[in-house]
Amino acid sequence: MPDFFVPGMRLYLDKMIDWERQLRLRLGDDVDVEAEVGAYRSVLETTAALAESFQAEARERWSDEAVLTEDGGATSPPHIRRAYDKLAEAGLVSLSVSDSYGGYGLPATLNGIYLEMISRADPSLMMVVGLQTGAANDIEKYGSEEVKKEWLPRFTSGEVEGCMDLTEPQAGSDLGGISTRATEQDDGTVRIDGQKIFISNGGCEVHLVLARDAVTFDQSKGTTNGLSLVLVPRHRSDGSSNGVRVSRLERKLGIHGSATCEVVFEGAEGVRLGEKGKGFRAMLDLMNNARLGVASQALGLCDAALWDAVTYARQREQFGRPIAEQPLVLTMLGKMAVNTEAVRALLYRTYGLVDSVTAGEAALRRGGLPDAEVARIEQEIERDSTRIRLLTPLCKYFATEVCSDLTRDAMQVFGGIGFTMDSDVGKLHADSLIMTVYEGTSEIQASFALREMGKGALAVVLAEVRSELAAMVDDETRAELAERVSEATTVVEDTLQILYSDMNYALLRAKLMAEMVIDVITGTELLKQLGADPSRADIARAFVRRRMLDVEHKARRIELNAEGRFELDTRLLDRIAPGGS
Repeated sequence: MPDFFVPGMRLYLDKMIDWERQLRLRLGDDVDVEAEVGAYRSVLETTAALAESFQAEARERWSDEAVLTEDGGATSPPHIRRAYDKLAEAGLVSLSVSDSYGGYGLPATLNGIYLEMISRADPSLMMVVGLQTGAANDIEKYGSEEVKKEWLPRFTSGEVEGCMDLTEPQAGSDLGGISTRATEQDDGTVRIDGQKIFISNGGCEVHLVLARDAVTFDQSKGTTNGLSLVLVPRHRSDGSSNGVRVSRLERKLGIHGSATCEVVFEGAEGVRLGEKGKGFRAMLDLMNNARLGVASQALGLCDAALWDAVTYARQREQFGRPIAEQPLVLTMLGKMAVNTEAVRALLYRTYGLVDSVTAGEAALRRGGLPDAEVARIEQEIERDSTRIRLLTPLCKYFATEVCSDLTRDAMQVFGGIGFTMDSDVGKLHADSLIMTVYEGTSEIQASFALREMGKGALAVVLAEVRSELAAMVDDETRAELAERVSEATTVVEDTLQILYSDMNYALLRAKLMAEMVIDVITGTELLKQLGADPSRADIARAFVRRRMLDVEHKARRIELNAEGRFELDTRLLDRIAPGGS
């Protein structure tokens, strides 16, 4: 049986995270660091064991779909409800909520590992627990103390689940098109009227709804101004319906057990989270956390598909030997393994920055620090927040694209049987397809990343990369590889200057640029891993030698094809695929 607590996870828990500094900032100087890390380890070990126990039934019941309920909601299939109940009984839901409300206050890196383990067993179950955590985190950050005390203990106990309601028929990624209306009532509550679509886990009890304030509705339409985030329960305190109704469920290619809903709000009553008209900022926090959560979900699928493919390839014999020994299959499996670890490296690096910001903010709230220390922490928070804004879309882009490719390669390893329901790899690939789409498509993530680069985030990120690489020059094991990555950072910077001479062309090449940046950051992180654990040498070497060549190749493509490329693509569409004209 597979070990869900894989070595890459243990490396960060044991060696890569500076727990002493992080926990003292987060919890104070009297914290028992060893005890806290021991508790984290216990949480992850328990999660790994439970996740492993869920996997067989999840795959057997993969086609079972969510269903509508008589009270206007929707629910996941029984096997997912059973797995969720086991997690709740173990206290393993909404783990990042603070212990004041029954949670663990689990750092983002470890919560990401938790989600990865759950996704490896069942991506549909991960949707339930992931959205629950995201909704609870936003309530904790933006809700009043009264709201937090009312709802958060119910989240951490598993009594209620949550979701976020953004998308509308005319407003997908462009949230300026939102027309769901928020009308303030005399008693201080907010009335919600409107329709939302593609709402994951939309049959749950607690909806965080992004709606346009009625008093500025016409003036703010088409912008993200005038939007409020409103907590809307499906039931009133007396148990009666609160005007929230799931009108239909989507039929999907994968993640069948997760309810994807069209939700109608008809005079539903809720309470505003945060300031009136500033809900976009609050929802952006939830969206960015969700993007990292999807990256963890994709990484969990990579773990599952890689295990299945390697296991099968070592057992299946053709031409007198296991297919894992056939050169083309061997190199495919090797690429799958390296790319899985590359996703993990970029994602955990980003989660580490999130944890650094959270710890710094906790230290500032606690107070009592010298002015110089306050200034230093504030500077670190600003710098790390800038990095997070760039790395978040890159993580979502990289993890989900790798997952789609890797699960497809796993099917290839299985040959014809991989296309049948007698194997599981086809199911994993079908589940992977949505991941490059929801929480913003890969194209949107690349465009977001390009925008952050233009605002100066790339310079901040590469300054850190160069500093880390410079520290490796005297290390025989890493010096040559570090030099290659360092040279690639210069190529990335030069290429960005070419792109910004023509914004249309820059947007056209946003994905190539994103991949170049991903490669140098990930290469650096893998070399940091090698410094902590010599057994990571082959992973770092394979990634750096292949991907730094890719950086050079992509830079040449961008440089040589710049002139007239946008116009060329327009002509090609007009002449070869003129549909819709």
